[in-house]
Amino acid sequence: MSQDFDPQAVYAVADKFIALANELAQDDNSGVVGMGIRYAAARYNAFESSLMTEDLAGDKEKMLEMFSDDFRKMMNENLDDYIRHLAERASQS
Repeated sequence: MSQDFDPQAVYAVADKFIALANELAQDDNSGVVGMGIRYAAARYNAFESSLMTEDLAGDKEKMLEMFSDDFRKMMNENLDDYIRHLAERASQS
């Protein structure tokens, strides 16, 4: 992550969002929930960016790069976790 945060605090907050997403997805498996989460994250990150700089227009590319790098790292980590989990499950079958 781009800043120094307590990973356990980040995971606890993420788990709350995931619990809500799972609840919403019970009634909809069209992908709207995932898209909604990504849109909400982008919207909130744009707000967060506005608090991090006095020149948002000038720092737009820097913010895009920072948040995109964070997302790519988190997505990579979670994909690796799922790949391992699926491989373990397959080997147990």
